[in-house]
Amino acid sequence: PTAPAAAPMPAKSAPVTAAVPGNAVLPNAVSPKYTSESPGKARMHTCLDQYNANKATNGNGGLKWIQKGGGYYSVCNAHLKG
Repeated sequence: PTAPAAAPMPAKSAPVTAAVPGNAVLPNAVSPKYTSESPGKARMHTCLDQYNANKATNGNGGLKWIQKGGGYYSVCNAHLKG
């Protein structure tokens, strides 16, 4: 008796990464004023400072701080993690 052929495995898709929608302005590095905090909190506070600065110039690319599917914080945090 022959063994049944294995069903073909679906190709794995590339991991989903949050693309920067529109023209969102993101910080390039964690702010030095937050170096005494844990890495996660330092990233969060750096992103929050940039988010609030962007509000005046509409530089958040239409993103809210937190929203379903990934808001500014998710995109910024991933950007700073590298």
